[in-house]
Amino acid sequence: MKPTEDLMNEHKAIKVMASIMGKIAANIRNNNKPDTEEIEKIIDFLRTFADKCHHGKEETALFPALVVAGMSNESGPVAVMLYEHDLGRGFIKNMALSVEAMETGDKSTANQLAVAMEEYVLLMQNHIQKEENILFPMADKFLPAKKQDEIFIAFERIEEDVVGHGVHERYHDLLNQLKAKHLV
Repeated sequence: MKPTEDLMNEHKAIKVMASIMGKIAANIRNNNKPDTEEIEKIIDFLRTFADKCHHGKEETALFPALVVAGMSNESGPVAVMLYEHDLGRGFIKNMALSVEAMETGDKSTANQLAVAMEEYVLLMQNHIQKEENILFPMADKFLPAKKQDEIFIAFERIEEDVVGHGVHERYHDLLNQLKAKHLV
């Protein structure tokens, strides 16, 4: 499997989570109290699956290979992706801070939570479009098959050593539970 195919498979899960987050944010805007325990699980998914695993694969294996192949990491697609990864981390932090405040009794932060979720969703929708339509086709063209095999092996190591055995499956179970609850 090409590294870009693996990343696009992960995009499918991130897109589902983005849809779930959009529904939750809309419910918050309609004055429905969010389930903070559920939001914490979503934040964990974003931090571990989307960032540590998915973005980790890109930042430690794919992007460096693209830079070696001649792409700049200071301008162009790689630089944009790195910048957007950092933006996403900021939105996740804002979600976590909002949930923390809500758990200490500050109900006024629910709207801040909805805003952070909406900003993250919009960012990821645009980010995924750019990766799938611009960066990944470039990667497939720029990187020889042997290099792509090496990157895919590095991806598998990241999943096992950095993220942990069985974590992907746990997050797919969470997605299925949340999908059944919010996307019916």
